[in-house]
Amino acid sequence: MKSISGLSASRALLAAILDQVGEAIISVGDDQRITMFNKRAEKLFGYSAEEAVGMPIGELIPTRFRDDHGRHVGRFLASGETSRRMGARVEIVGLRRDHSEFPAEAAISRIEFEGRIIATVIIQDVTERRQQMEALRESEARLVQAEKVATIGTMASGIGHEINNPLYTILTRAEAIRDEKETSQSRRHAQEIIKNSKHIAAIIKDLAGYIRPGVAHDLEAVDVNDQLREAVSMAGHSLLGDQIAIKKNFGPVARILARPEEIRQVFFNVIRNGIQAIEGKGILEIDSWQEGDRVLVRIRDSGSGIPKDHQGKVFDPFFTTKGPDQGQGLGLFIVKQIVEKYEGTISLESQEGVGTVCCLRLPVAQKS
Repeated sequence: MKSISGLSASRALLAAILDQVGEAIISVGDDQRITMFNKRAEKLFGYSAEEAVGMPIGELIPTRFRDDHGRHVGRFLASGETSRRMGARVEIVGLRRDHSEFPAEAAISRIEFEGRIIATVIIQDVTERRQQMEALRESEARLVQAEKVATIGTMASGIGHEINNPLYTILTRAEAIRDEKETSQSRRHAQEIIKNSKHIAAIIKDLAGYIRPGVAHDLEAVDVNDQLREAVSMAGHSLLGDQIAIKKNFGPVARILARPEEIRQVFFNVIRNGIQAIEGKGILEIDSWQEGDRVLVRIRDSGSGIPKDHQGKVFDPFFTTKGPDQGQGLGLFIVKQIVEKYEGTISLESQEGVGTVCCLRLPVAQKS
């Protein structure tokens, strides 16, 4: 049996060790009063150990959570029962001496020592982590918009050409109506004006659908094939030349739960990459089908392919092999972020001189 002096030395050594730990450690007796308060806990909560020992643990919790917290700790001290497994970290809100609050993670354990039940709580301030996560979310949102804006430059020349042709037709037909004396001929001119005006409206709608922020509405049941058609139409307005053919083979597929503009952005970015990879004459094949609870989309181009030493980097932010006016290297990074947000996957296979195949797998919407 240890002597009194030996026991006191052991306790002092344990206290010194706990004071060096980088997390706040607090021990609570079966009366829910603090029995031990290490240096990190002093720094985190603003109380000295002398002030904290003997204080109800509830004083470290905001008033609105205090009753629920007290019942939880009491049940845990009495029986060891908890809604979470022993040692698991849970999110809590801490209350400092100056009454400021902070987000934290806490893990609780229970021991019996010298005939007493003691709960030990390890607490970590996660304020900085929360701020970093929020900053990351904001940064990702800005990257999405930055890539969209960068893409507008690529699309602008093609869209300008697309709009100029029907505008010229509208102008010439309007001048013809002004000078035309036969009503029947004027009607034919008017029909041409209407047709070309609708064509311009469709181009503007496609462009607006691409640049519109994706936070305006909730998730919807999205028809993947419809979004593929719109993405192809967008590409046709700005990127397709006479030498590139698009082959579409859309099979019957279930709807997915997503924001339609984000799914359209995914498809447009991949289609755009495929078109830009084709130098001269080539083919872009787009297939969709369903396997079990997944909708699959495969986009295959007959372009130059991706060098082997670049294939592992294509989803990295700011990695690009394109020219300075063809984007910032964010397109596929954003595509991957969106696909994974909806619990999907994206894979890419490429062979130099043959082309690239991109395959996307997205979960179908669950029936309620």
